[in-house]
Amino acid sequence: MVRIVVMLSLLLVPFSLFSKEFVIGLNERDIYRHKDEEGNWAGKDIKLIEAVFRRTPYQYRIVSMPWARVIKDLKKGDIDMTVAATALPERKEFAYFTKNNFRYSHHMLFVNKAKLNLFESVKQLSDLAEVDVVIAALRGAIFYESYPVLLQNKQFARRITYISEEQNMSSFVLKGRADGYIDSELEGKYYLLSQPEYNKKIIPLFRITSDEDAGSKLMFSKKRVSTEQVKVFDNALKALHKSGEYEEISRLFDIDKNE
Repeated sequence: MVRIVVMLSLLLVPFSLFSKEFVIGLNERDIYRHKDEEGNWAGKDIKLIEAVFRRTPYQYRIVSMPWARVIKDLKKGDIDMTVAATALPERKEFAYFTKNNFRYSHHMLFVNKAKLNLFESVKQLSDLAEVDVVIAALRGAIFYESYPVLLQNKQFARRITYISEEQNMSSFVLKGRADGYIDSELEGKYYLLSQPEYNKKIIPLFRITSDEDAGSKLMFSKKRVSTEQVKVFDNALKALHKSGEYEEISRLFDIDKNE
């Protein structure tokens, strides 16, 4: 009888581990994840999500919400996961992260051409503390792991003004409310190329992230996801990058090749 119970328990373990639909909280972003004209999700992250889940036994469902709510709901356990997240110490208190990267992406400082002289001495992001400029950044965004440390510098923190996801950074700058902004290199260049009036007046100045900083992870709610399930995703990510499919997907969204 005991032997039968043990065997039944072993049979149930894989079922409890693999039979799950993951609820993914996403904020919409140009290029990476957005709704197309028919209301379907599209973009680089969506292609990558499909490729990852294809290498797992799981299903998924995407829920659209602002980034601040993604973090809040993941902490509360209202959603299972999100993508392209920075593994910060404070987030590790309520979330698991994959060891392997989900996506590599750089962030850049974009500036108003008319204000370019203000940035002559700015060679890296920390230099902004010493110049009289205002830089727009998305509220709640963490661009790399050591960025929160930089924000502890009061002089630097005074240079940053926060905007919501609904606001247009380029328009914000050209209206004189900021001298520049921080954005994804891919998204920022794509937007400028698609808006000639902005492309003439705003330029990408330099990357604020190193190649090491550019990697981001899958992030899971500790209240809804087990470490065993996270390992399944880690193996899927490893296989994705090893197969070359990650590079194939990335080439589809390469902005520089179209310039």
